[in-house]
Amino acid sequence: MQKKARKYVTMKRMLSLREERLKEKDKSKPKKKQKNDPSAWKEREVPQHSSCLFFHYNTQLGLPYHILVDINLINFSIKSKLDLVQSMMD
Repeated sequence: MQKKARKYVTMKRMLSLREERLKEKDKSKPKKKQKNDPSAWKEREVPQHSSCLFFHYNTQLGLPYHILVDINLINFSIKSKLDLVQSMMD
C-alpha cells in the first residue's frame, strides 16, 4: 500500500504541460539542434606565404639539418653499400 501511495505522490508532484506555473517557452518542446555533417567539406581561404620566409619562421632548422636516423636506414645502407648521407637524401 505504501509503495502505491509513494508512486502516486511522485506522479502528483510532476509538472504537466497544462500547469499554470509554466511559462510559454517552457511548455513548447525543445528544438533539436542540427548536427554538423562531418562528411561536408569545410573550405577556408588561407593566405599563401612566400617560400623564401621558410627559414625565417622555422628557427629550429639549421645547416646542416637536424635528422633523426633510423636504425633500419643504417642497416640497409650498410648491406647495400650505399653512402649514408646520400641515401638519406634519396
